[in-house]
Amino acid sequence: MKNSLFFCCTLFLIIACEQKHYYNQYKSVDIKAWKSTDTVSFPIEIKEENKKYQYAISIRHTKDFEFSNLWLKVLIKGNKIDTSFRYEIPLFKIDGKPYGESSGSLCTQTIPLKTDLPLYQKGNYQISIIQLMRKDPLDGISDVGVLIDTK
Repeated sequence: MKNSLFFCCTLFLIIACEQKHYYNQYKSVDIKAWKSTDTVSFPIEIKEENKKYQYAISIRHTKDFEFSNLWLKVLIKGNKIDTSFRYEIPLFKIDGKPYGESSGSLCTQTIPLKTDLPLYQKGNYQISIIQLMRKDPLDGISDVGVLIDTK
């Protein structure tokens, strides 16, 4: 009886904690040399009209990344939309410890976008990301991701 109760509780926790994203995609970049000319692009299909989404950018980086933050340019194109903005992703706290989750030598920091993206109509869009750091090429970033959830 105890084993079946334990199994049911464990199964419930796993299902409850598993979050299904509308869109969840990562792309690798050259961990030793992500150039400012290397654009990371994410094709996205919006299937429903006037649905509100919550957007996030996720960065996987090494623990020895030399900067405390990462500046990006985010470009959105498609369905009569062509816009871009700059975005800062904080990677390390003042004490040098990384934000987000760490596993081995890699850290993952996921930041919700404060900007609402204009993706309200059905159609195909593309979100592209470019690094805007002063050091070019940039080393220590391994992956860039885009996550979209329904509100």
